[in-house]
Amino acid sequence: MRCCERLRKLLNRKSTIVFIVVGISFFMLFHYRSNPNALKIGAKAPDISLESMNGEKINLYDIKEPVMLAFFNTNTFLSGGMYTHLYLKNMPYFKSIDKINKAKLVIITDGDQRKNIIREKLSDSRYKILENNVYSSNNKLAQTEYGLSIWPHFFLIDSNKQIIYAAKVPTVEIVDGILDRSQ
Repeated sequence: MRCCERLRKLLNRKSTIVFIVVGISFFMLFHYRSNPNALKIGAKAPDISLESMNGEKINLYDIKEPVMLAFFNTNTFLSGGMYTHLYLKNMPYFKSIDKINKAKLVIITDGDQRKNIIREKLSDSRYKILENNVYSSNNKLAQTEYGLSIWPHFFLIDSNKQIIYAAKVPTVEIVDGILDRSQ
């Protein structure tokens, strides 16, 4: 009987409303953070202008090989957290793909950051692996064209500029399998 009383107290009207509001809030946050409007597999990747840390300007469509395009926000990505760990763990693999010209690694950071701030963050030994692959872009335009509500996000784009893989956090095995099949 005491168990039923406790359960009844726990599930009174006020508690039920609080549980529902909290549940809806978490669902909305999860939905927002999953980039529900991001471009899907099969979509044509929009061409965007890129600028390297040493001032070299190129467009995405100038790159002839497949592209591993990762969107990072230096305010959040380069400040720690779960996504930082997951991306940095896989970065040596992505860099090795880039090195053998199987696919070009392009990391876009938010253009609101000045290059000296980005360089300073990249000088930290944890982020040194990102060096030579970081570009800035018109973030508002890129974010809109790629349908992103929050960063990070990853797109694998084939040489025809079609999106062949998209994920919040890329899986090395999937990227490897796709690139092997497309050769």
